[in-house]
Amino acid sequence: MNKAYENMRGFWLDVKNLENRKGIMELGPDKISIAGVEMPVADGAHIKYLLIATNSLGDSSLYFENNSKSGLGGMIGGHGNEKLQEIAARMLAHASKLTDKMEKSTQLPPAQPGNVTLFAVAKDQIFYKELPEAQARDNQNPFYAMFAYSQQLVGAFRAQTQENPGHC
Repeated sequence: MNKAYENMRGFWLDVKNLENRKGIMELGPDKISIAGVEMPVADGAHIKYLLIATNSLGDSSLYFENNSKSGLGGMIGGHGNEKLQEIAARMLAHASKLTDKMEKSTQLPPAQPGNVTLFAVAKDQIFYKELPEAQARDNQNPFYAMFAYSQQLVGAFRAQTQENPGHC
């Protein structure tokens, strides 16, 4: 992972970044405030990462490593985009119900190629599940809905970009 991506990843994995903002909610028995999915993507012989995350304030972001000067691309969404907020809220709510099926840690390990990592973040705990992408796409898998919402978020970000070029 490059430094720019690591910084944005670290920001989204720390609920303390939300503490001074009004309206933060904690969902489920483990008090989840942030949820998302991280995916390694092959770029030739190199692996680059993509992160889709949302919080209980209605903010969402998509960040990815790229070959630009900064090494980071991304889109920010949420406020003012009802479709994006609705999908993000569903993903967060679903994630808060899956923590009992996830590993617990204070850090999120990067997923191995071919896998995805679904995560939910509380104040002092990160819950995560790494699984093969094919399993995440299996509608019989308990993590399917959370993964599907993340993919819907990608679509909503694309639509937002097409509707308002330069505003992401």
